[in-house]
Amino acid sequence: MLIVVCSGGHSPGATTAGLALTLAWPRDVLLAECDPAGGSLLSGYLVGQPQDRGLGEWAVRLRRGGDSAATLAEQVVELAGPVARRILPGLAEPAQAASVQPLWSRIAETFATASGDVIADIGRVGGSDTPNPLLADADEVLLVAQPTLRHLSALAARLTEISTLRGSAAPARVLLIGPGPYSSREVTRALGVEVADQFPRDPRATAILTHGVGNERYLPRSPLLRAARTLANGLCQRAVREGVAAS
Repeated sequence: MLIVVCSGGHSPGATTAGLALTLAWPRDVLLAECDPAGGSLLSGYLVGQPQDRGLGEWAVRLRRGGDSAATLAEQVVELAGPVARRILPGLAEPAQAASVQPLWSRIAETFATASGDVIADIGRVGGSDTPNPLLADADEVLLVAQPTLRHLSALAARLTEISTLRGSAAPARVLLIGPGPYSSREVTRALGVEVADQFPRDPRATAILTHGVGNERYLPRSPLLRAARTLANGLCQRAVREGVAAS
């Protein structure tokens, strides 16, 4: 199963949401940082991990004709835990995006046939560098937004673009982050989109996931990870009901 996490703009926390889902995921999973604007996990949650691996290095090997799955396995960071959780760090700098752009179709195909599920964080959508093949091929698209007018006003155009790109595939859903003046029901009514869930504001967990600062033992019991676990289980159950098997 391929899940794409993205945003309409204004940095609502898509990377943090994707990482929280990964840490809460009930089966084997890969989190792939595919934001053309660059990755942040190696300087945050993965601080101290080797800096010489990730999407940029994988792209180099793909351009040289390397096997997609084998070269991907060389570029991931393995996390400890009862299930296999891996992270593909993102681009070191936005200038690398041009070299990856022609490879998105191949990357999407690799994710679709990977061992285990894949959560791809593609950052802000709507620009010319958006990895559209990932959006088109995903089994689930989660558009992250805070329930405020500033964030929600950016979603309408993005939802239309994603719907056009995906055709008859399942429409994108919204993942709300934190409190705001608009409820899930109001978001659905205003935008005509289903709200998949709403994650709570959790500064302590967010500091760990975003900056690598704090006691990681707090995470499993944190409100953010509890909410992520509920959504992760729901996504897996939904996939089973709709006949989408783990990759």
